[in-house]
Amino acid sequence: MTRRLLVVSNGYSEDLIAAQILRQLPEVDRVAYPLVGLGDGYPPDVARLGPRRVFPSGGFALRTGMRGLWADLRSGAIPFWVSQFRTLRRQRGRAMLALTIGDTYALMMAAQAGVPVVLVATADSVRIRPFGALQYRALRRAQLVFTRDAETAEALLRRDIAAVHAGTASMDCLEFTGSDLGIPAGRPVVVLLPGSRGDAPANARLLAGVADRVGWSRPEVSFIVPLADAVDERAVMTALSAPQLVATRAFADALARATVVVGMAGTAHEQAAGLGKPVVAFPGPGPQFTPQFLHDQGRLLGDALVAVSSAAEAAEVVLRLLASPEERERRGRAGRERIGGPGATWRIATTLRELLRDVTEG
Repeated sequence: MTRRLLVVSNGYSEDLIAAQILRQLPEVDRVAYPLVGLGDGYPPDVARLGPRRVFPSGGFALRTGMRGLWADLRSGAIPFWVSQFRTLRRQRGRAMLALTIGDTYALMMAAQAGVPVVLVATADSVRIRPFGALQYRALRRAQLVFTRDAETAEALLRRDIAAVHAGTASMDCLEFTGSDLGIPAGRPVVVLLPGSRGDAPANARLLAGVADRVGWSRPEVSFIVPLADAVDERAVMTALSAPQLVATRAFADALARATVVVGMAGTAHEQAAGLGKPVVAFPGPGPQFTPQFLHDQGRLLGDALVAVSSAAEAAEVVLRLLASPEERERRGRAGRERIGGPGATWRIATTLRELLRDVTEG
C-alpha cells in the first residue's frame, strides 16, 4: 500500500484549509473528497473523488429548516448521499490515513474508509455550546482531534479523546500581496463581506444600505468588497452602489487595509478578527448567516464581534467605531486573542507526516 492520504472536507472554507495542509505534504499520495460543492479550492494536482454537486441549500439544509431540506431532497440529496457513502467505502484498502476537515458528520463519513481518521474541527467549539453525547461518541472514532481553541481540547481530553489545540487553520489561508488596492494611506476603509455562497448577492444588497448610510455621514470613507472565487462578481456588484467602492479578489489585502469590517460571512469574519479588525454583523436573508449562526459566532469571537439586527443598526455601529480608535483597538485585541495567528496548518501537516511514517513502519 502506498502512503496515500484520504482527505474529506465538507465546505468551501474547509476545502481551502485542506488545500493549505496538502501543499505542505508534496511527498504524500493524496486523494480528496469534498462532500459539499465541487471542491474547486483544492490544488489541481490533487485528485478528487465523486460524485460532487451543488445543492439548493448550499450545504446549509439544517440551518434553513424544512424549506431548504425539502429543496435538497427534491434535488436528489438522498441518492447522492448514498453514492458518497459508497464512494468512501470503496476507499477501504486504498489509503493509510484519513484527514477530515469540518465536523463530526465529515468524521463519520471519512471513517467509512476503514482507516485511522484525524479530524481538524473547524465548526465545533465548547465556546459555542457543550458537546452532546452523540458528538462525543463520534469523536472517539478519531485517532486525533485538532481543535480551534484550548478550551475545546481540554474538554475532549477530560473524556479521554486525543485532542490538541492547533490554532485556527483558516488564518494560514490568507495570501497577502502587499497591495494597497489603490486606496491612499490614512483613508478609513470599511470592508464589506457578503459571504461566499449563493446568497452573496442578496447579502450585498443589504450591505449596500450600510455603505450608503456610512458614506452619507463620512464621505471620505472607502469601501472594499473582497469576492470569493465561487461568487458571481457581476451579481454582487449589481447589488452594490456605494461610492468609492473597490471590488477585488485580493481578500487578504482587503482585510489588511480594513479599518472596520461589516458583513454576513463565516470564516471570513474569523480571519478578520484574527487580524485585529473589529467586525460588525447582522443576519442575512439566506441560509448561511442566520440569527442562530450570528449568535454562535458571537460566542466564538467574543468582543471582536458586534452583533446587530439590521443594516441601519450596523451603519450606526460602523460610524461609532470609525470615530473611536480606542474601541477599535480593544475589539481588535480581543479578536487576536480569540483566533490566534498563523501556523496551525504547518503543525497539522507535521503531525500527519509523522503518523503516516508510523503506519508505514508499523
